[in-house]
Amino acid sequence: MKKGAILLCLFAVFLASCTHTDTSGSDENLPSLITLTCNPDYTFEPCQDIQFDEPTEVRMIMNAIENAELLPGNLNYAAQYKMSITNTDRSVTKYDFSIGTDPEMKALLVDGIDTTTGYSISLEDSNQLRSLMQKHTD
Repeated sequence: MKKGAILLCLFAVFLASCTHTDTSGSDENLPSLITLTCNPDYTFEPCQDIQFDEPTEVRMIMNAIENAELLPGNLNYAAQYKMSITNTDRSVTKYDFSIGTDPEMKALLVDGIDTTTGYSISLEDSNQLRSLMQKHTD
């Protein structure tokens, strides 16, 4: 009986040490700032620079990015914004970002370094981001 209890305790300790704590919802892992800078070459729609530093807004943008789907093939696109994400370690991740105003269009996110790698942001997330951006430009 004593050996069984010891084995059970060791097993519990082993399981506890193997459990990964998900901190993706915590503010400590969120970037501190997301900046959208208008691309002066993009003249199809009006554009305004926007900054997001509120944790709920940053989390919404990061969730949209994390849920984006990889697009196959080479991309032919015009970037509406240059997106800069300032991470907690002060490094900056860059993307080209196009969202437009049409609620029936998905947003496009393209790696700022490897412009052959692009992602489609779901229609639902794209419309949430449009609403968020509208709040900052009114």
